Amino acid sequence: MQLTGKIAIVTGAASGIGRATAVLIAREGARVVVADLNEAGAHQTVAEITASGGQAIACRTDVGRQDEVIQMVRCAVETYGGLHILHNNAFTHVPGPVCDLAEADWDRTLDVCLKAIYLGCKHAIPAMRQSGGGAIVNTASVHSLVGFRQYAAYDAAKAGVLGLTRSVALDYGPDIRANAVLPGAILTPAWDGTTEAGRQPFIQRCPLQRLGMPDDIARAVVFLASDAAAFITGASLVVDGGLTIVGNP
Repeated sequence: MQLTGKIAIVTGAASGIGRATAVLIAREGARVVVADLNEAGAHQTVAEITASGGQAIACRTDVGRQDEVIQMVRCAVETYGGLHILHNNAFTHVPGPVCDLAEADWDRTLDVCLKAIYLGCKHAIPAMRQSGGGAIVNTASVHSLVGFRQYAAYDAAKAGVLGLTRSVALDYGPDIRANAVLPGAILTPAWDGTTEAGRQPFIQRCPLQRLGMPDDIARAVVFLASDAAAFITGASLVVDGGLTIVGNP
């Protein structure tokens, strides 16, 4: 159990990558604050953790709002006595090129995908330092590295995550480590409306010939949060089955 005695926050933990990560972090011995705007889904994640003997608490959080992020960190400290791990994972996106994208949709995407990471780090780092140090893992994306049509706001936000992660690593080491995990095409509820035919181009383009699963990302997050990654900071770990190494088909 790599994370015994640790206290963690996972945002966007009501489903998908966030839920898988919260469950695995708990399985590895940490106590977990399950943060999400979807309160019912957060409680379902907590139920899954506690059913397996882990410890977790749900915290309804809009990660784009500073007051709610402050309360999220306070929840960890007051419930469990400190904070060692923050997985900034929540996301949203509205597709569209810049000329078609409403300003409100641009703002909300940037709030949840980039500003929220700034807010999470800003308020978690002091609590981590009081707990003796910690590790931050930010969910970026293959969108951080390559462009996708119709994803102007999301591509911009995810590219910004890498710069912010490096900045945090530089400014707050050695007691705080900050890294990013970059998922590729991962089979989460975001894909529920996609047909098998719609998935096939991603599968065929991937050297491993499958979509990723949330557990594929969760294992990478646990590694980066654990002492196994004690000499890794400011890094970007691509977990995409080789999707981004393929040139034009």
